[in-house]
Amino acid sequence: MKSETAAKPLWMLKFAVTDLRSRISALKVFLACLILGVTLVAATASLYRVIEQSLLADTRALLGGDVELDSNEPLPDDVRNWISNTGRISLVREFDTIVSGSQGDGFFRAEILIPDQAYPLYGDLQLTPDQPRAELNAKQDGRWGAIIDPMLAERLGQSIGDEIDIGAATFRISGLIEQQPDRRLNANWRGLPIMISEEALDATNLIRPGSRVDYEYRVQTDQNLEVWLEDFERAFPATNWDTTTFAERSERISERLDQIATALILIAFTTLFIGGLGVANSIHAYLDEKLGTIATLQTLGLRRKPLVGIYLLQIGILGTIAGLVGGGVGLGFAAVAISMAGDAYDLAGPAGAGDWISLWFVPLLLSWLFAVLTAYVFALPALARALAASPAGLFRGQVQAAKNEPRSWRMASYLLLAVYISATLFWLPSPQLGFLFLLAVVLLWGLLEAIIKGLRKGAKRLEDSGFADRNFARRLALANLHRPDSPLRATLLSLGTALTLVVACTLVVTTLLRALETTIPADAPALILYEVFPDQMADLEAGLAELDDSSRVELLPLVRSRMSTINGEPLSEVLADDSRARREAMGDEYKLSYLSSNPEGLEVIEGSWWEEPAPEGEPAYMAMEDREAYQLGLTVGDRITFTAQDQPIDIEIRAIYRQKGLQTRFWFEGILQEGALDELINLYVGAVYQSDAAAKQSQQWLARNIPNVITLRTADWLKTAGDLLGKAAAGLAAVAAVSLMASLLVLSSVVSVSRRRQLYEANLLHCLGARHQAIRQSMLLETGLLTLLATVFATGLGSLIALPVADLALKLPAGDLWWIGALVAGGVSALALLGGLLPTLKAMRLNPAELLRDS
Repeated sequence: MKSETAAKPLWMLKFAVTDLRSRISALKVFLACLILGVTLVAATASLYRVIEQSLLADTRALLGGDVELDSNEPLPDDVRNWISNTGRISLVREFDTIVSGSQGDGFFRAEILIPDQAYPLYGDLQLTPDQPRAELNAKQDGRWGAIIDPMLAERLGQSIGDEIDIGAATFRISGLIEQQPDRRLNANWRGLPIMISEEALDATNLIRPGSRVDYEYRVQTDQNLEVWLEDFERAFPATNWDTTTFAERSERISERLDQIATALILIAFTTLFIGGLGVANSIHAYLDEKLGTIATLQTLGLRRKPLVGIYLLQIGILGTIAGLVGGGVGLGFAAVAISMAGDAYDLAGPAGAGDWISLWFVPLLLSWLFAVLTAYVFALPALARALAASPAGLFRGQVQAAKNEPRSWRMASYLLLAVYISATLFWLPSPQLGFLFLLAVVLLWGLLEAIIKGLRKGAKRLEDSGFADRNFARRLALANLHRPDSPLRATLLSLGTALTLVVACTLVVTTLLRALETTIPADAPALILYEVFPDQMADLEAGLAELDDSSRVELLPLVRSRMSTINGEPLSEVLADDSRARREAMGDEYKLSYLSSNPEGLEVIEGSWWEEPAPEGEPAYMAMEDREAYQLGLTVGDRITFTAQDQPIDIEIRAIYRQKGLQTRFWFEGILQEGALDELINLYVGAVYQSDAAAKQSQQWLARNIPNVITLRTADWLKTAGDLLGKAAAGLAAVAAVSLMASLLVLSSVVSVSRRRQLYEANLLHCLGARHQAIRQSMLLETGLLTLLATVFATGLGSLIALPVADLALKLPAGDLWWIGALVAGGVSALALLGGLLPTLKAMRLNPAELLRDS
């Protein structure tokens, strides 16, 4: 008995594999749909895990210490002494500037670093050549040594031994920074690092009173950080610096990564869901062919339990194949992406056995799990109806699947769906976003069901109204839309969902491209200026006018301040219940200015601008940037006191504005009435309006004559932004393309399921007297109506997703671009649906008698 029991599963497995091999070609769509979905899931999930572990493996090194104190002036001696008594302290001074090659061309923004001897507290600084930093920075042959980022050397077209100009001094490139533990994640955008010595700094003439210099104090301590922070805040309650712990930095990075990864993985799961529809259609077509086999096996005495086991095994085998293939391909894509980005962002993953299991084997295992779950969730209803078919149909010459699955199967399907949803939410980096996504899917599903029912009723009423009485093709097309086995639901679910993603991606990318190619070149200045001192303004304007008499220079004051009170209450008391928010707010620096001609393109969203200058002895009006205001819960009418240069600035919020994301990038937090800042102004920023050719000459002239002024050429910034946008657009296009491919496979499965029915009915109608031309017209009309419905559905929903993203996240208008989404959706859906119809139309040329015999 034991041997018979052990042999039964082996026999069932052998029969399942043999039966699959005989008709595996009928399940190509099944496998392809699952493989595409699982590929995206595996690629996004593994990529996220590698990046997360690489960035968060040692956040202390990324921050530079256990705690960082960031200030724009040196810490007082008593603060430094207190820190030294509780741990080690390291100082890195930083400021931005413009560097160029020795020939005076190729200007690039860079970040000058002057680390002390204790740097780095965590991690290793790897230099080429492998010599002490002090030796590489030393003065030789009258030139100070500068250690620069390899990417900056590549941009300058220079290498070790060549010379670069930094401010008023010429440096020799003495080494390259191969690995910097605390390298900023946005260094490629903000400015690539250059390390010089304290003595060399004086030779640059870049630092003068009022210059912006960041003092970053990194602290290493063995004490509990919470206790250390409490003691530190108790010792120095009136802080004028931004305090960040490595745990807080890790949490911020992790939170942002979780949000991005969840969005990408949800898109992948949407593709997997679309593929699931293809699984359902494909298994339905496969089981339709197997109804006779199932009925024959039951008639010959095969019990129901092993029969169910055989076909459940087949679904599990197919899901396993798709999961392993799709997971392997997805992990391969992730490995390629990591290897390409690893040098630029130092994201090479750890090589330990445990790390490889966590980063690669676990995603592969989960990919397999979700492939099998997806296969069972979408195949179970069709399998239940097929296995419930009556064997008596064999004696009538035709076996038909049951119209509804048995109650026990339905309950099993619901239970499996609950397991699937729970596993998805458990795996997502941000379950909250996943739950919101699930809620949105349920709402959209309900909306889609309502739309489908409305369309079916509308088609039925239109047919009954006599609209198509005199047109056979029109009547047949309307009848095909509202009949129970209409492809309407499958079309809108599969193609509509994929097209929605394509439309949303198209609108977002098109909005950014339009902003870069039209809005900015037309409105933005050719040069942006930073760090202009009052005594340099006249020389700057005169020098630029000599180069180009048509140029226009607009300078805006920049006053850096800190918030001290809100509505008369000290900031420390307003945020007393949230220590992190209190530290951030008290350490935040607010850049204040005047509106002038509004070069930032600021847009008021609450309140209004003013025309009168600031009154004496009364709070001045201020417009506040929306993110800063809403973060602190401020609104129009609130009163705030800022402190700048030890002087209070009393203001009343008169308006709240938002900044356009692609303008001059001054990013002022507050705009005050004219005259409110006059006594505090010691620094200006500016915009130069001239041709790009003149901007190149102006940049060179400023570098030679006023080297402390940082210049940013709009054309260079646009090129960098365009490159980044191109990569982002390529990524979005790749994801959308995979989703669309899955949708097209689903459509092919829908066509394969309905093609035989269409051919049989078409030729039956032809035998009854209908002309092939009328039948073709009805099919074309039906396809046209489905194309229109899918286009309208995808355009509406895709715009509903993309327009808020463009408006809130990018702060760019996109409402007038809806027609591009409609054009893309209409073109793709027409090609997909007409492409599926052509084989059917071609098959109608065969002998009707032959088709009827083979039905």
